[in-house]
Amino acid sequence: MRKTFLIFVLLLSLTIFPEVSYGSALTAVVKEGAIEETQDGPASGDTSSGDIYDVAKNENRIAELDRSIGSWASVPVAESAARYGVSEAQVEDRITVLSSLQNFYKRLNGAVEKTAGFKEDLKKRESEKGQARLSLKEEPPYKLSFYDEYLANADDLLSKLETLEESIAREQKAIVSARSQLDEVGKKLRLAQSELDRSEGTGEKNEKLWAFQKAQVNEELWKVTLAYLERNLENLRLQRDAARLRLGQAEDVKKYIYSNVSFDEGDMKAGVARYEEGLKALQKKMETLEDDIAKAEDAYAEAHAKLSAATGDKAVKEAQRVFSMAEIEREYLHLTMEQAQEMVGFLNEMKDIWMDRYDLLKPGGVSADVLLKQRDDVEQRIGRFEDVLISQQKYQAALHARSIALSGELDQAKDKVVVASLKKRSKILDDIMSQNMNYMVSLITLDTMNRRLLEEIKSHIKEVAITEKVSSIWRTRTAEILNTELWHMGGYAVRLREFVIALVVLSFGLMASRRIAKFIRKWLLIHSRRVDVTGVHAIERLIYYVLICGSFLIALKVVNVPLTAFAFLGGAVAIGIGFGAQNLFNNLISGFILMVQQPFKINDIVQVDDITATVLEIDSRSTKIRTFDNYDVLVPNSYFLDNRITNWTLSDKIIRGKLEIGVAYGTPARKVEEILLGLARDHQTVLPDPKPFVLFSEYADSSMNFILYFWVDVKNGFPTGVASDMRYRIQEIFEKEGIEIPFPQVDVHMGKPEVGAPDPV
Repeated sequence: MRKTFLIFVLLLSLTIFPEVSYGSALTAVVKEGAIEETQDGPASGDTSSGDIYDVAKNENRIAELDRSIGSWASVPVAESAARYGVSEAQVEDRITVLSSLQNFYKRLNGAVEKTAGFKEDLKKRESEKGQARLSLKEEPPYKLSFYDEYLANADDLLSKLETLEESIAREQKAIVSARSQLDEVGKKLRLAQSELDRSEGTGEKNEKLWAFQKAQVNEELWKVTLAYLERNLENLRLQRDAARLRLGQAEDVKKYIYSNVSFDEGDMKAGVARYEEGLKALQKKMETLEDDIAKAEDAYAEAHAKLSAATGDKAVKEAQRVFSMAEIEREYLHLTMEQAQEMVGFLNEMKDIWMDRYDLLKPGGVSADVLLKQRDDVEQRIGRFEDVLISQQKYQAALHARSIALSGELDQAKDKVVVASLKKRSKILDDIMSQNMNYMVSLITLDTMNRRLLEEIKSHIKEVAITEKVSSIWRTRTAEILNTELWHMGGYAVRLREFVIALVVLSFGLMASRRIAKFIRKWLLIHSRRVDVTGVHAIERLIYYVLICGSFLIALKVVNVPLTAFAFLGGAVAIGIGFGAQNLFNNLISGFILMVQQPFKINDIVQVDDITATVLEIDSRSTKIRTFDNYDVLVPNSYFLDNRITNWTLSDKIIRGKLEIGVAYGTPARKVEEILLGLARDHQTVLPDPKPFVLFSEYADSSMNFILYFWVDVKNGFPTGVASDMRYRIQEIFEKEGIEIPFPQVDVHMGKPEVGAPDPV
């Protein structure tokens, strides 16, 4: 009603009377063919604030306006225009404005009469507080289907309340505008009064009187309009308050019903059966549509070909008519098929929602984890069809415009064949609009069901203990973090959960590999006599690397990364080996060669440059040796292959030592030999085989030099230590035998130079 009024006032103010808001009012009576003028002043149209809502007075005013309009209508417009010296258009405007004023008085009376009914309804709603449950037709426990029926009524109440709130907001804006207009017309009325007073006794009196009367009626019209808007606003507020009470009662009853809804297997199965029947009907419909679409495509192709080949106006029009029919039939069938396919998914989701809602009602209930997950899932689904609905509404508006245009063509058509074709196209267009409307209803229904499920899930979450909520939220958030996708490549993705597990597997594999390899080494050293220490160490390293590779492969399996993902790394690895990683891989490969070929073994004594040391460990990258001064030296494995290395114990552990000694000239040589050999025989570390022997090496400047050669097993001692022991013993024996160990000496002869000899330089 309000919307009709605004449109009507707007048309009147902007179209009918562009120079003013409304025309003026004159009543006229016809007496013996002459028109007499009477002024409609306050006496006949009193619109003071106290009386404007008086229905009886308004009815009298409506009657006066009716008589005035009748008087004006009974006289030809041209005669009235000549009588008052105005144009015919102004006379017609006068009649129209009077009709509008009469109409708004009627509307005002209607609004005033409705107020009492709205107040009575509000009192009734207030008196019924707390009694809404008595109106329920069934007793608890309730079924979920019964609860849904009540929810539909509650949704209608909510929709009505929202509509009333919007209407109140619009009405308030209209009142502000009407008050502004009333101020403007008041100014115009006062100006018209002044001009009328100044025109007394002049030829402009009739013109000014006409303008004054027009301003009077214009002010009256806006007063009535404002009164109507204010009373209508009051009525809307009464309706809103009553709707709020009804909605509040409905919310209380809704909570009461749901608190008494119990699991009913029969009702659940009945709901599932309804959705399955709908699915079967859609499947059957789609099977039929497939055949119809094939036929429609053939008809469309044929019609298009005929249209392209048509010549002459008549043939082209006929071909165009056939093509338009084929085109709209094709559009309808394709639209129906596409929406039917989507509605299959909608029905399946509705069935799942129905079952989820009944799962919440099972005696065992649903765990907090499941509730929170369901809540998050449903929240994501809600509102996902908003853009689709907007698009479909635009499509529906376009279809309506096409329908109007088609109706216009149908009104102008004369040929029976064309009329029949247009009617058929119009019916198909109506079917398209109906199909699209059903599709939008399905979207809204599905969204509503999701909202109901979300509301019920939240109500169950409120009943969960706070400790369980916190625990569930912690588990849920942890799961979300662990499911974070770190990267993806090709057909696989790596998430944080798998990445952490892979790191744990790899770390555990590294530690376990080392421990297992060491355990095997110790076991072999204790129980195996066929494998030497170096072989055991090689076996340990091999097992260690195999276990590490296995751990790496297991880690890749955990994160679901295939080995083919590393194929692209082949070139990068080759370049790395050729440049930055050359030394690393060189030493790594050299280590494996040393382990396999064994040019030296663990505990072997080797000489590297000027360092003599014992081999302690042969690792993958370097070899650790320990000098006799007890400090460790790490030598890169490649160094052993690129340089000359002396291995003192490669074939066996026997090393020849020597002891050099000098005695004074005159000492019996054989005696010295006998003493030295006796010392070698008496020392427990010196091996009897090979036999020790003595060489008379030279006659030196101060002594006769001898060398004692002997062999020792490095497992029992070292030549330097044995030689040291022998020197202590030699000192004692030589003193006892009187053999002197000379010290270096030089004889210097001094003499006088001959006379005449040159001075030495």
